[in-house]
Amino acid sequence: MNPVSAQIESRRRRYGNFLRRALFAAALGASTTSANAACPPAAADGTTITRGDVVLAWRVLLPDGALKSGRIPMARHFSLDVQLCDRGGVSGAQLAKADADMPAHKHGMNYRPTIKPLGNGRFRVDGMMFHMAGEWQLAFEVQAGKEITRLTHGVQAD
Repeated sequence: MNPVSAQIESRRRRYGNFLRRALFAAALGASTTSANAACPPAAADGTTITRGDVVLAWRVLLPDGALKSGRIPMARHFSLDVQLCDRGGVSGAQLAKADADMPAHKHGMNYRPTIKPLGNGRFRVDGMMFHMAGEWQLAFEVQAGKEITRLTHGVQAD
């Protein structure tokens, strides 16, 4: 084999090994995410709301990872990690909507959040921000077939 062919073969081998390792890491990450989805939700899954057969757990995710008190910081973007369960385990329902409003002021957020399904009953809600301090109400709409269940929970923003 000439030197150029040997160099090309070496690059192919390195790229193939890299690709195999990347695919293995992706598969391992997917199985770990599924393993973390627990029903019924554990304390680490956050605050739990139950309505009928629907059990929803949510927790705040901040860009810097710190939530120092039970209060959500005002004027800072945050995300929500949501786990959906039903009485039988991981729910096949979908998180159709997530939003928040201030009942005392009769207005909602200035932002429209997006929902990303993560699989196994888990969702990530991005684009949340409370632009005023005070009492807010998180609202989640869960859709199972044609039925929609609305769950709410009061929170404080500082």
